[in-house]
Amino acid sequence: MKKFLLYTILLNTITTNAQCWESIANGEKHVMAIQTNGTLWGWGSGGSVGFIGDGSGWSSNTPVQVGTATDWKSVTAGWQHSHAIKDNGTLWGWGGNDAGNLGVGSTALFSLIPIQVGTQTWKTVAAGTRFSIGIRTDGTLWGWGLNDNGMVGDGTTINRSVPVLINSSTNWKMVRSNQARSMAIKEDGTLWAWGLNAPAFGITGEGGFQNVVSVPTQVNTITDCKTLAVGPFHYLVIKNDGTLWAWGGGDNSMLGFGNTNSVFLPTQVGTDTDWAFIEADSKSSFGIKTNGTLWAWGENWNGRLGNGTTTDLLVPTQIGTSTDWASVSTSYNATVALKTDGSLFAWGNNGFIQYGNGTSTSQSTPLLITTCNLGTADFDKNQGLILYPNPATDKVNIRFETPQGESQVEIYDLTGRLISSFTNTDNQGVYELDLAPMATGVYVVILRQGGFVLMQRKLQVN
Repeated sequence: MKKFLLYTILLNTITTNAQCWESIANGEKHVMAIQTNGTLWGWGSGGSVGFIGDGSGWSSNTPVQVGTATDWKSVTAGWQHSHAIKDNGTLWGWGGNDAGNLGVGSTALFSLIPIQVGTQTWKTVAAGTRFSIGIRTDGTLWGWGLNDNGMVGDGTTINRSVPVLINSSTNWKMVRSNQARSMAIKEDGTLWAWGLNAPAFGITGEGGFQNVVSVPTQVNTITDCKTLAVGPFHYLVIKNDGTLWAWGGGDNSMLGFGNTNSVFLPTQVGTDTDWAFIEADSKSSFGIKTNGTLWAWGENWNGRLGNGTTTDLLVPTQIGTSTDWASVSTSYNATVALKTDGSLFAWGNNGFIQYGNGTSTSQSTPLLITTCNLGTADFDKNQGLILYPNPATDKVNIRFETPQGESQVEIYDLTGRLISSFTNTDNQGVYELDLAPMATGVYVVILRQGGFVLMQRKLQVN
């Protein structure tokens, strides 16, 4: 007999206009985010070229909606431009376009609103500094925009105003970009890098000092990669065994080795095997472990590491005691993060109004910006994670229709407490979950891949 769990707020009575955030991307001066209802929002310094994409060209110290569409799937924010993908796979861009950043073939210097990039369908995209790299749904890798340091990856240093095919491989899985560098992981776990390869920052991880690497070059010293983060000067990777690896510039100990030395070969950070998510920018690094705790290290200018001080952290250090962090996105200025319940937090320098709380006041610990209660409508647009029967009594079948690669399933109660989790290795598989240990009530089922939340569903246990 299951013990009845009483909730003070039932899921089907929660208002659907609460700001429940699903994903977030922090540019240097602006933030873009998607709510669980599929709407797109932006805030921060809008610049005259329309960083935010709401059509105004102005800055905003609170979130403003971008258009009226409710089918946005993912978003990335670069230095002066952003890209987002819709549920149908179409790619859209807005903001600065002086080097062909948006990929639309236009010579216009900017776009104040999202405009579609061709008619092809895309799996993921990463915006850097005036350039972008994307993976189409057929697994091919494409680049466009500024190319003076080979960051487009097509073997030239010619700017590209439309996406150009980088190579013939069709098994690209993940890509990340920052300033003049990019890295990508293939489905086989191999890691590849290209762009500016200044001696102190060695993107190829081999100790070689070729100034420009204009085509994806394998980082041969590391394999079995699961997810990655690219900073302007350093690089982080989580392997499938949960270990964390770092290399590149070591200023302010952003590599996490307890010193300020640069490291040219991928080197393991500590001995922990429970890393799930990583983020890097400028000279700071963040990680989230499988237990939902948040960790930070490196430069702590204006308190952007979130531990209440401005002192650099030499090794990964836990930030607070919360165990429900979902993702974090940082820039040279501020840091923003989401918890598993969809609530938004911010800390660090708020001079560019990146908190989104209506002020320019900064602080050095995570500040709650918006609370969230997930409503039934927040789950309706996610079709890749199917639960049946639902409501369920003794067992529930969980069917996956996700991109290739290993994924993780987490089940939370409405207080944000992790109830159960498991790893799925079959992207088209069905998993039968025993509900006997679970109390009667409403739960949130979250699907992650590469540390990112792909989708979430409501589960009613009777």
